[in-house]
Amino acid sequence: MTSNRTQMIELIEQDKIAENHLNQALQLSGVTPNTQRWFQFVNQLLAWFGGLALMFSVLFFIAYNWHEMGRFAKFMLVEVLIVLSVIGYYFLDKKARKTQQTEGSAFSEPSKAPFSIVSQFKVSDTVAKIPLLMASIFFGVLLALFGQTYQTGADPWQLFFNWALLIIPWVIIGRLSALWMVWVGLLNLAVLLYFLEFGGVGLFGHQDLNALWSVFSINAIALLCWELMSRRYTWLTVRWAPRVLASVSGYSITWLTLLVIVDANYIGVSRYDLSGENLVPVIVWPIWVGLMYIAYRRFRQDLFMLAGTLLSANIIIISFLTTHLLNDIHELGFLLMSFTTIGMAAGSAMWLRNINKEWQS
Repeated sequence: MTSNRTQMIELIEQDKIAENHLNQALQLSGVTPNTQRWFQFVNQLLAWFGGLALMFSVLFFIAYNWHEMGRFAKFMLVEVLIVLSVIGYYFLDKKARKTQQTEGSAFSEPSKAPFSIVSQFKVSDTVAKIPLLMASIFFGVLLALFGQTYQTGADPWQLFFNWALLIIPWVIIGRLSALWMVWVGLLNLAVLLYFLEFGGVGLFGHQDLNALWSVFSINAIALLCWELMSRRYTWLTVRWAPRVLASVSGYSITWLTLLVIVDANYIGVSRYDLSGENLVPVIVWPIWVGLMYIAYRRFRQDLFMLAGTLLSANIIIISFLTTHLLNDIHELGFLLMSFTTIGMAAGSAMWLRNINKEWQS
């Protein structure tokens, strides 16, 4: 699929756009942002910075005044902020819905468009949901404050798990990508802390293996659900979130495979013993690479996903060759691995460039 930028370049090279209309054509095509798009960007940027600044200021304020503030003051501060955040979300979301209806009626009646859009304060759908994200973060602060104040003796992983469990209604209602990513991040933290504390409890005998496999499973399932649901819900069409999920799952399965290749003694098995828990990543990793290639080469074109998959493949192949070549031929192995690394890097770059050209044509 040819991008707007490529089409504009072709039209400019063919002199089909007059020079005095060039800036207008670039703005209409979306290649360069117009005033309205700049305003929307600055509006959302300031809203996000304001929300983050308020959240961190509350954390630092409570931490700095921990001994000066009483229990009632601490709990009251956080609880009031949660209530205000929820109320703010309600009114901003109501305002955003009204703005969308006004814009829709303005476009259906062009004669009223300038007045109806400019004469009122507009709230975007994303900005309206920032208070709900703040409320979710403040709820975690409340749980941590409760545990620290009354010394409940709960394990650290329980804090993040209960946090993720209790904010599920807000996550579902919010329909905000950032809020869903916070929820997935809480699950990852809960799982990691759980296996760091109860290392031998799990499908595998080592705590690191259990943690890595759990993180891979959570993020791989989340990525699959995200891509499938994004075909139905437009608010899931943002690409940064699935790329983060793919990066975390790819890191986990790549690291698990590397343990088999170069550091199997770390998990207490023979380096070349492909049996039991040592065999699982050898089977799962090629399947993961194949599915990533098919999904983002055929069904959903995403160069970032292909680049990450290719990086994982390069790391595994080079690590495998390095382990065998350096053990068998020593000094010559370093020379061969240098050429192999350079060749694979150059070949990967050329392959990605060709795919990008193919998609743009």
